[in-house]
Amino acid sequence: MKKKLYFIFLIIIISVFFLPKELNKAEIEKGVTLDIARKHYSANSIKEIIKKISDYNGDYLQLHFSDNENYSIYSKVLKQESDKSNRYYLTKKELKSIVQYANDKDVQVIPELDLPSHSKAILTLLRKHDFKRYEKVASSYDESTIDFYDNRHAVKFSKEMIKEVSSIFYQNKYKNNQKISLGGDEVPGSGSNQKSFIKYINTISNYANSQNYETKIWNDSITKNGLKKLNHNITIMYWKQKYNKDPNPKDFFKLNHNVENFNSNTLYIFPRNQSNEEMIQSQKLIKQTRINDFNTKQSNQKSNYNTRLNGKFLSFWGEFSLELSQKKLLEYIFIFIKTFFKS
Repeated sequence: MKKKLYFIFLIIIISVFFLPKELNKAEIEKGVTLDIARKHYSANSIKEIIKKISDYNGDYLQLHFSDNENYSIYSKVLKQESDKSNRYYLTKKELKSIVQYANDKDVQVIPELDLPSHSKAILTLLRKHDFKRYEKVASSYDESTIDFYDNRHAVKFSKEMIKEVSSIFYQNKYKNNQKISLGGDEVPGSGSNQKSFIKYINTISNYANSQNYETKIWNDSITKNGLKKLNHNITIMYWKQKYNKDPNPKDFFKLNHNVENFNSNTLYIFPRNQSNEEMIQSQKLIKQTRINDFNTKQSNQKSNYNTRLNGKFLSFWGEFSLELSQKKLLEYIFIFIKTFFKS
């Protein structure tokens, strides 16, 4: 009898302290990514979305304002400084208002400054007002990419952009864990020049850390060899595994990276005119997506569970939403936000 009780006690100890626990809903951080680079959102529309996130006890709004199509926020560095409300970028006053509103609603706004690629809009603005500097920082390999190949001018410029953005989006409430996304996705030449790419990412990440920001990057431009050199304190936004040879979530966990699930198969939404049937199918996929259901080549998703799995994000991308009014856009988005936070 004593042996039996001892055995049961041993099993309990092992299960509590050594086996990974499934996170309950209250422990899973949830956020929304909003693409305001490809589709204009007014300051009021963004506040409405923040309110919805807050209503459902969500944690984050990640603002994707930097891409090839547009750089959609105020920037002194890029000479985009009008104080008049417009359809091209949010003014400094509007941004301050959004950040303050989010602070009041207990929602952290995560700025996403996409570097070094997806930077055509940044480079276009730079070329317009400072051609000499543009020539020093732009890649000769790709017109949408800042040169990450051991280019001190590009690094200095990237740091200036990070400093400006970190100042704009500072939220005192989150001063001890404020986050910034530095992009790192779909970078031309990153595979063949992985050492330089990782060095660039580590350098700008260290600088963001010095501005009291935790950093996040997308997973897809990192190789398994490059991963070994990547700063361990960088959070990984995992959206897809393109090839079997690419790192899967377990590879990041092994090197102590926190990982967020951005499953591009089920958690990527492209607002547009859709039939009810299409929208219902998309909502069904959102409901079925567990926190460890990553977009990988492997079928055993349970192996992707780890206590460093931070949470998951629902992303709204703007490629097909140009024809939607602000009203229609919000009506569409609110349907999916409700589904996501209720699932």
